[in-house]
Amino acid sequence: MKRIIPEHARIWAGLLMLLIFYLMTSECAHAEVFAAAASLQPVMEKISLEFEKEKGIRMDAVFAASGQLAKQIEMGAPYDLFLSANEKWARYLEEKGKLEKVKPVAECPLVLWHDSEKAPSLDIAKDGKIRIAIADPELAPYGALAKQYLEQTGEYEKLDRDERLIIAGDVLKAGLAAKSGGAGAAYIPLSIAQRLGGSWIKVPMPPQRLFGGIVKDRDALAALVFYDYLFSPPAAELFREAGFEPVQD
Repeated sequence: MKRIIPEHARIWAGLLMLLIFYLMTSECAHAEVFAAAASLQPVMEKISLEFEKEKGIRMDAVFAASGQLAKQIEMGAPYDLFLSANEKWARYLEEKGKLEKVKPVAECPLVLWHDSEKAPSLDIAKDGKIRIAIADPELAPYGALAKQYLEQTGEYEKLDRDERLIIAGDVLKAGLAAKSGGAGAAYIPLSIAQRLGGSWIKVPMPPQRLFGGIVKDRDALAALVFYDYLFSPPAAELFREAGFEPVQD
């Protein structure tokens, strides 16, 4: 069945996360924080750990759908660096005067994933018994890309009409919906697919390019150092291991 999240519920969820994070940062004022798309969680956890080992600087992290994080930053969330799964949300904040030094960081393809040893067929959505999970197209760039692909193949309306489309909050939740059996397969980034195991097939769509930027007026020197580190050879190696291709500025 398709899960529809009411707009007021999204707003309250965002406000709750914002409140929680204010409480966290009031207790850990020394820690600088980056906010990143859920598709980046596996690799950014590794990169931040290596960064701390090399520089002695700890960076805390928050992972969620890019649009959700962008709205939180717009409302004043205490994040110092933002990494979006597409250019749209980074430019959105730049236009609002909330983000600077915006540039591409890495790119990653969309894949069709399921929890099986044999790779799924790209025609799996045509099976009337199979439910498909995608991230929320309104907030998650990979969800929007999955929707675009399904619309091109003529399957999106059928999935929606037959209540076989599961809309998850972000790409990790979409993958977990398929892994738990709530869906037969999920459209997720390669980075999340590699983390979940199973098998996958690349979707014939251009890879999603991820963008980053520094949140303005935060006076966070460590975030600047960390941002530069994302373009270093050690970070590039970790990006590749996680299914990304680094983008050199």
